[in-house]
Amino acid sequence: MRKAGMGLLVLFFCCCLILTGCGASSKGEPSLVVYSFKGENEQISISNGVIVLTPNEEIFYGGDLTGKQEALSDVVEYSAAFYAVSGNEQKTLLSSGVADKTGTGLDISGPMGKIAGDIISRAQIEDLQNGLFFELKTTGINGEQHQYQMQLTLTQVTKHDTN
Repeated sequence: MRKAGMGLLVLFFCCCLILTGCGASSKGEPSLVVYSFKGENEQISISNGVIVLTPNEEIFYGGDLTGKQEALSDVVEYSAAFYAVSGNEQKTLLSSGVADKTGTGLDISGPMGKIAGDIISRAQIEDLQNGLFFELKTTGINGEQHQYQMQLTLTQVTKHDTN
């Protein structure tokens, strides 16, 4: 019985040694890369946006939207989208829409949500440096439609390998 217990202990340590080398290889790339983004124009602003890239997951936090004009206070329907432009291609990263059928109006200010999955590869992050955009389409109580677009500024937060 004692030999079987000792054999299991040796087997356990061997498995631990083997599995410690099975982690994600950085191959010169940081295991965690974090970017923040923001943007502002006369009508709207986006703040506190975050992109997190790990070897296993990509997370896009849309940040907070703020409406800066009184005209944005009588909105009954809106759609918002974050997208990347590379060459002639436009790739939607996160989109959402809200409609108020009561006619009382919506507050467009607030968090824009998040998404995780296969959204942005490390290779595509270079395209986002000058090609990350936000678009807001609104419909007012009177039925008038507006479209607002702005380019977002992307800043790398992590500067070194965090392994």
